Amino acid sequence: MNEKNEIYIAKHIELLSFRELSKNTIKNYTSCLEQYLSWASVNFNNKDISDLTWEENRSYFRFLKDIKGLNPRTVNVHIAQLRSFYQYVLYKDWDRFQVPSLRFDEPLPNVPTLEEVRTIIDSYKNLKHKAEIALLYSSGMRVSELCSLRCGDIQKSNGRIRVGQCKNRSARYAVLSSNALEILIAYIRKHYPKATKEDWLFPGQKRHNPISAVSIYNVLKSQLSALGWQDKDYNLHSLRSAFGLHLYEAGVDIMTIKEAMGHKSLASTARYLSLGIGNGRSVTSPYDFAKPISE
Repeated sequence: MNEKNEIYIAKHIELLSFRELSKNTIKNYTSCLEQYLSWASVNFNNKDISDLTWEENRSYFRFLKDIKGLNPRTVNVHIAQLRSFYQYVLYKDWDRFQVPSLRFDEPLPNVPTLEEVRTIIDSYKNLKHKAEIALLYSSGMRVSELCSLRCGDIQKSNGRIRVGQCKNRSARYAVLSSNALEILIAYIRKHYPKATKEDWLFPGQKRHNPISAVSIYNVLKSQLSALGWQDKDYNLHSLRSAFGLHLYEAGVDIMTIKEAMGHKSLASTARYLSLGIGNGRSVTSPYDFAKPISE
């Protein structure tokens, strides 16, 4: 990579950090930019990025879509990164009509039933793994929020969990299930008896680091395989989706579910609730309201 491109990358990282974006966002955007700069250098003979035409830029996204086979959502991440780069580093306007975002399908995710969730949780022999999955489902937390929990965030007397690192950058409280609390207490007593309020609730291999999302994903993946459910296409977010859907099926109103899930927008909650219809559950066809058809 030439010196000017290295300067571009350094300035881009500096501005992303100044905006106080998350480390993962900075890492992902930097990776996208490095791929773009490397591709442009090879294909346009080190032509300065600021001199590339819109057609030349579009050819990069065609390469990502048609040659590398990236899905439209991922291509849109690359487009968003380049838009940010143009605006914050090159000080150039971004024309969304010249490089529009790609349309993509939004298939409904597979969501386990309440009985399936209970089967998954009950099947764990390892108390730490059981506590992770039980707490993840019963609270509706994102896996990143679960990984960031400290022991002091569990507020047993109030029946709630303090979630300090939310996706929308605001602290909130999640519900603390009494059943999940029993599992959590058993885990702490057996594996973590000297834990303090400042300790990670679920430490990684090194006690001073929290567990990673990948580790928890592997915990669920291996258990689904053990149950013979590897083809059901469940993942960690399926548990969060199940939390919202099961509340909806139990008659909880949408605003309460929105607060419980920590959504900033009601539209985000509404998508979860559409699973009730999408999975053929929670809805009775109006045809069945009618008088039975005589034979």
